[in-house]
Amino acid sequence: MMQFAAFLNVLAALALAAVLLAKTAANAVRLIQRSGVQLSCQAFCAALMLLLSGCGVDESASKTSHFEHDHVVASHWPNDLADIAAKLRKRLSIPEPNTESLAEIEDLVSWTAEVAADTNLPESEWVPLYEASKSTMANLRSAKGRLTPENRKQVESLCDLITQAAGRIPEHMPILVRGET
Repeated sequence: MMQFAAFLNVLAALALAAVLLAKTAANAVRLIQRSGVQLSCQAFCAALMLLLSGCGVDESASKTSHFEHDHVVASHWPNDLADIAAKLRKRLSIPEPNTESLAEIEDLVSWTAEVAADTNLPESEWVPLYEASKSTMANLRSAKGRLTPENRKQVESLCDLITQAAGRIPEHMPILVRGET
């Protein structure tokens, strides 16, 4: 009979501890002490509360990086500068691009300067890409979801400019070794 009472005592303490998990450990211990549970059960429940309270993820904690946990990269994000031109040309090959393709064209054009600036191109080489992409974006936005023939030509010209610049990136240039022709 004494063992059964002790078992019920522990069970009651565990139930109370489970209800109080959302409270701080100090408040939980005080409430357990007021409940009349024996001291050994109080210590057990306090230890359990301390162990379980550290297992959650604090969503309000500041992140060490903007990209931590929630950064999603668009599926059409380019691998490099030349890939922007390839992806733009692929979308331009569609006679009547749908809304998704038009949005991706705008994304790719808007990312051109950022990707170009991240290459080994000198500033004098990527600034023209920035200016061309800025001008193209302004025209695409003013067309309000349509790809006009003029905008199509401007995007094609941007592709040509990107391809030329990508060929001038130092790591893409052929390596000449003495003695080879």
